This record gives sequence, C-alpha cells and structure tokens, in this order.
Amino acid sequence: MTTIDTYLQQKNEEFLRLEIAYSNLYRAYMSGNVDSMKYQYDLASQINIPFFANSIQSHTKLVMLSNNVLPTATISIYAIQNKNEVFMNVQGCLNAIHEELGRRNIYTNQYTYAQSVLYRPAHAFKQEEVLYQNTQGSQLKVADLLAVSKYAVSIAEAINPSNEEYAKANAAITVFQSIDAILNNKPEDKPINKMLHLATSFISSVVKSSIKYDEAKRGVTITAIMVDLVIDFFCKK
Repeated sequence: MTTIDTYLQQKNEEFLRLEIAYSNLYRAYMSGNVDSMKYQYDLASQINIPFFANSIQSHTKLVMLSNNVLPTATISIYAIQNKNEVFMNVQGCLNAIHEELGRRNIYTNQYTYAQSVLYRPAHAFKQEEVLYQNTQGSQLKVADLLAVSKYAVSIAEAINPSNEEYAKANAAITVFQSIDAILNNKPEDKPINKMLHLATSFISSVVKSSIKYDEAKRGVTITAIMVDLVIDFFCKK
C-alpha cells in the first residue's frame, strides 16, 4: 500500500467515525433523552482527530452566545445539570462534526482527484492544460500548480511557523519556480509577475531565517502572502 493509499484509508475511516457519531448524537438529541445525549456526546468528543476537541468547544461557545448564555469553563458533559446547557453542548458538538465532515469530504475528493490526475496520469501534461475548472469557469492549469502549492504551504507555515518541514517545502517550491521562470518565461507567461513573486519569496525566506520567535515569523509569512496577492491583483502581465 502506497503512502497516498494509506492516507486515504485513514481519512475514510475518520470520515466513517464522524458520520456514525453524528447519526447517534443527532438521534439522541431528537429524542430529548439527556442521559443518551451525554453518552453520545462523550463518545463523539473522544474521536481522535487533531483540534477536534477545540472545535467542539468553539462551536459550543457560539451556540451559547447565540442563546444569550455566557460560556463558562469547560467541564465534563456528565457534570452539567442544566438541561438547556446540555442541549447547547450537543448542538455545538453536532455543528463541529458537521463542519469536519464537510471539510474532509472536500479534502478526500480533491486528494483523490490529485492522485488520479497528477500521480497516475494517462498522458504527458502541457503547461496550458486545464486540470480543474469550477462552476464559475475559473481554471487551474498545469502552469498554476507551483503558485497554488506555494500559497498552500505558506498558509500552513503561517499556522505553524516552527515546523521546519513547511520551511523546507517553501524553499523547494521557490527553487522550482525559479527553474520554471528560467525555462518558460515567455511574454504571455507573466514574466514580471513571476519575477516579483520570486523576489518576495527570497526576501521573506531570508528575513524568517534570522527571526527567533514564531509570532514574528508568522507576521513575515502573512505579509508575504498579502504582497503576493497584491502582485496577482495588479500585475496582470
């Protein structure tokens, strides 16, 4: 089994656990049985997915605030005596599961698409070939992949600035973009746009390498992303 297949299997298993948890918790919620709701909530909250417990807490706080209830310190669901608060906790958990299901459904579809198109291609790709087109007509071409990857890694790096793997990936993509610019810098291929992006990337990389604190690194990364977006907006050629 390849790494990609293992990844997809893991995501499918997580997706199934989330679906079962949502179904059981929703049935308990509709029945109005407090003990059943607490039990299914406890099971759902134990699903081992990074940041999922935080997501449940965040959604629960939103539900409480929307009902003009001031959120209190997080405690065990079994310690909550007020029935309305149990209902609000369950609503928050259901919302968190629903959000996670939606996110993983998108990721799974995109990853499967990327696997079939990029890793198991039926033919050689060309720069101008369209890989994906949404309902609004926006297109993702082969030539756009490096730029899209760069934004994705930059966002990940902004979230976790201390992760050296993101920094390595960012540097690698910058090198590939430089090679692409050298080999394919045609007049219609936005050479000025590419040059400005590369300059931003090199400058931000040098600055981040000299910074010690994560918060400062995050600020540089976010600023670089904003500059890149400005370049894409104003530099059309």
